[in-house]
Amino acid sequence: MLAQLHQYEPPEWASLLKNLPQQFVKLAQRNTPIHPWHLPNLPKEFSLSIKRDDLTGSTLSGNKVRKLEFLLGDAINKKCDTVLTCGGLPSNHCRTTAVAARQLGLNCHLFLRSPEQAS
Repeated sequence: MLAQLHQYEPPEWASLLKNLPQQFVKLAQRNTPIHPWHLPNLPKEFSLSIKRDDLTGSTLSGNKVRKLEFLLGDAINKKCDTVLTCGGLPSNHCRTTAVAARQLGLNCHLFLRSPEQAS
């Protein structure tokens, strides 16, 4: 699994930040485009753009996959074989974590919250 790790080269603006990740795993296209979005009645002094996270090239969920590239890369670097996460029953984060973990050969356990109380 360590062969899946890539060295992270942070952008120049991040050089003063602490605790930068050292490695990541490639799960998706990282530099998705930003497109101008023209809305009727938008004041002329405003411009609006959207980040096209639907174009990551992955079956995984938009912006969540970018975060998981670092979290799962850290897990692999630390020689973990299992990841745990929690969320609500319809959680895209949990679904995306489970799929990405299995793609990388990691086990995954989900702790899912429900609005129903156990009796």
